[in-house]
Amino acid sequence: MAPEIVRGDAVPSTQTDLFSLAVLLFYMFMMHHPLEGKKELAIKCLDLPAMKKLYGSEPLFIFDPLDQSNAPDVQHQRNALVFWEIYPRFLRNLFIQAFTAGLTDPQHGRVRESNWRSAMVRLRDSIIYCAHCKAENFHDAGDNQAEKKAIGSCWSCQKRLRLPPRVRLGRNFVMLNHDTSLFLHHVDEDQKYNFSKPVAAVTQHPQNPAIWGLKNLSAQTWSATNNKGEIQDVSPGRSVTLVPGTRINFGHVEGEIWS
Repeated sequence: MAPEIVRGDAVPSTQTDLFSLAVLLFYMFMMHHPLEGKKELAIKCLDLPAMKKLYGSEPLFIFDPLDQSNAPDVQHQRNALVFWEIYPRFLRNLFIQAFTAGLTDPQHGRVRESNWRSAMVRLRDSIIYCAHCKAENFHDAGDNQAEKKAIGSCWSCQKRLRLPPRVRLGRNFVMLNHDTSLFLHHVDEDQKYNFSKPVAAVTQHPQNPAIWGLKNLSAQTWSATNNKGEIQDVSPGRSVTLVPGTRINFGHVEGEIWS
């Protein structure tokens, strides 16, 4: 429940539902409650007054960047600490907003469904696989060029990750793993969140498995320009090789292959 409901200051509403949604998502991703840190462990009897204080009158996010007094306990609340580091910053920043400004400003501080939905798609597009243990990781691309090329270590085996090719579509990146597909959502701004049918898929060259390409699964012919400026048509069923610098015109948007 939102803090204002716990305190008895409000009844359920759209704004309180947004808080509950954020808590549910935090549970799903971090396997822990966003307000249960050291302060919760210090409570000897979790009775009604204690819960009202923890969740209503004095709520404090366990990852509040300005106040670590309710940080997760290393021994007893490890789930939150481990999972928090796995996810990219853009997702963590939404949780920080939801449980800092969102605790005290129901009207303007809470994260709306559309923001979560956009973040979930971005998170999906950020998945990369560890070359050593095959575990799924997330590429935490920042806003500048150096951060977009940054790479860390696998959360599972701790070995250094290797980036697959990726395609930049507007301001967004999609990691081109061996099983990646692109959908209308990615190539047509008027088809947001349309994942009904893939329009492109990463494939291996049938004669040379070392060569990877992006196969056209749509009914439209693409136009591809390689890093030498040479232009070719990519008709349905054909593929364009994943060479850095190659630009692909999908019809409504142009993508660029990055290494």
